Amino acid sequence: MTVQLKQMFGWGEAAIVALVSSRPPLHERLKIAFKDSKFQFTSVQSRLSEASKHFGADLRRATLIADLEGDLGQAIAAIEALRQSGFVGAIITLSETLDETSVRGLLRLNATDWLPVDAPAEAIFQACQRAANTRRPLDQETRATCISFVPAAGGVGTTTLAVQTAFLLAKRSRNFDETCLFDLNFQTGTVADYLDLKPVLDMGAIANRPERLDARLLEVMIARHPTGMAVIAAPRAATEYLRVNGAVVTGILSAVSERFKQMVLDLPPVWQPWTFDVLQGSDQVFIVTEFTIPAMRKALELVNALEARFKGEPPQARVIVNKFSRGWWGDGLRKRDAMALLGDSLAAFVPEEQELVAQAINQGDLAGVVSQSNRLSRELAQLIFKT
Repeated sequence: MTVQLKQMFGWGEAAIVALVSSRPPLHERLKIAFKDSKFQFTSVQSRLSEASKHFGADLRRATLIADLEGDLGQAIAAIEALRQSGFVGAIITLSETLDETSVRGLLRLNATDWLPVDAPAEAIFQACQRAANTRRPLDQETRATCISFVPAAGGVGTTTLAVQTAFLLAKRSRNFDETCLFDLNFQTGTVADYLDLKPVLDMGAIANRPERLDARLLEVMIARHPTGMAVIAAPRAATEYLRVNGAVVTGILSAVSERFKQMVLDLPPVWQPWTFDVLQGSDQVFIVTEFTIPAMRKALELVNALEARFKGEPPQARVIVNKFSRGWWGDGLRKRDAMALLGDSLAAFVPEEQELVAQAINQGDLAGVVSQSNRLSRELAQLIFKT
């Protein structure tokens, strides 16, 4: 997985330190201590109860210096709200006193350290250094490869491409056990159906406590294909409106990334509040569309929206024109029309393999298993593995 996703979910050295306090002298002391250091010091003049509005995606993995001024219970509740909103950084707490109940609350929220509020600025700085140095190193061996597929509309074949890509990654690395296919379409996803597996991800079990999702609990929520490939999917809720907490999604992705070396994400067609965050952490992002002018225009809109959001930073979203077939007559939509419309955003044309895909789905198997030599697999392999 890329550095972006590691940083977003808090798996790298923290570069940003954010102080939240309404005490001006504390801000002045720490500004001096962090001046000319490797940290980017951010000063938030606010009580913790009002801090959540300041913690957008850019501060989600910062090291937080939290002044527990006032009522300790309220301050700890504010930290819990930050955690639930997706904050995953280290937390250094400051207060005049700390009772047993507060200590237990901070431990439950994975607070990193506690110091008296009048501790020397250098001691607080050193606590932040220790927090940064104990984070998981970003060496190449710990990075999982992450490929995301986003449908420009329903029915464009995103799930088929995601399933086949996971198979190709596992086959190439000869490691199915370390490959994970994750269905992020919690409302109407069909990944488990495609592979004739029972979806066992229990969102309710971790909805209120995403931090409790460790390796042991994650393993219980994984279905295994006969090849050994891991599949994470939740039972569908087609008649219910689901509001999935972004912290739950990122928490699961964090656990998945630590457990597996390769993962493929099948995203829903309806944009979610957490979609941008997930895509920003991917190594490759593919917008999947079909060979029609309206569908390709919608795909291009998504590419432009992602470029505007990411401001030129990786990953670059590209478009796959799926289910491509040449017409019998020359007066219809042509391949060069799609190339002119999509320009540099075009990643590939993936040919239509209707019979093969239908057979694979009905057998609950992978297209590459049904037919090892097929055009769908060849085109995908060239796209995924080209350097």
